[in-house]
Amino acid sequence: MDGYSLTFLKAMLIGVSIAAPVGPIGLLTIQRSLQLGPRAGLATGLGAAVADALYGAVGAYGVHALIQALTAARLPLALGGGAYLLWMALQLLRAALAFAAVTAEP
Repeated sequence: MDGYSLTFLKAMLIGVSIAAPVGPIGLLTIQRSLQLGPRAGLATGLGAAVADALYGAVGAYGVHALIQALTAARLPLALGGGAYLLWMALQLLRAALAFAAVTAEP
């Protein structure tokens, strides 16, 4: 093995060590791997990965349902938002006129 291959392998080992998640699930996987063997560690890691995938799917489908509901209510939301903006403009116009009337008095 030449020097470049050895350096590459060392760098790869360091990269994997740094990239490994060191959260509670990662520590549990490492602990079970050391205590019960590689099969238990693999099962723990795969279980954590499946749980993360399920949480991601629930989040994605939940966002999809929210987007569908907002898309269905697009017209009422647009009309309500437009009415609110018109109300705000009217309030600003009244405030500017009131301010001009107060400053115009001697």
